[in-house]
Amino acid sequence: MNLMRLAGVLVSLGAAMMFTKGVLLAVTGHDRSLVPWFGLFASVGFAVAALALWRSVDRGRWLAAVGAVAANLSLVGSVVAVGYLLSGTIPESDNASAAVGGSYVVLTAGVVVALVSLGIVILMNRVLAGRWRWLPLGLIVVQLPIFIVAGAVGDGLGSPDLTDGLGLMLTGVAWMTLGYALSQKSTVRTEPLPAST
Repeated sequence: MNLMRLAGVLVSLGAAMMFTKGVLLAVTGHDRSLVPWFGLFASVGFAVAALALWRSVDRGRWLAAVGAVAANLSLVGSVVAVGYLLSGTIPESDNASAAVGGSYVVLTAGVVVALVSLGIVILMNRVLAGRWRWLPLGLIVVQLPIFIVAGAVGDGLGSPDLTDGLGLMLTGVAWMTLGYALSQKSTVRTEPLPAST
């Protein structure tokens, strides 16, 4: 499988976790802890994308390396957060240590830094076809309007759960769009390294 296509599939799986979290929150009012799973899939996807970019672009290879480091830090944070989650501990738990909240901070910061650095590389090298190349950086810009729209709808219906759930659903859709773009619109055609014999 093409590396960028694999990256897109992984990012889409992470986005599906975010979307599912939003649906469950809006419909049931219960906030499921799916952020570590989002971080796990997104960080591995960005690490794969960083490798593909580093191997194929002419400009900004150092930014691809920054994206790889950030994605791997996010992966570490995600693995720690998933470990705590499987033990029944989330940041809001009464017995949660500082390491739990710290793992969420690391996974979030790593994903954002990877998104921005890889987004710049994609834009500089026109890695995504046409206007799709603006999408990674556009995700950062569109996040505020997503929360404004979700807040307006939730406030209009008097439901804080709907506000948060709709915000997460729209965020999930935006990230699924990124996954689609990486897997379908990339001009980078690097294949995985062959297995050693």
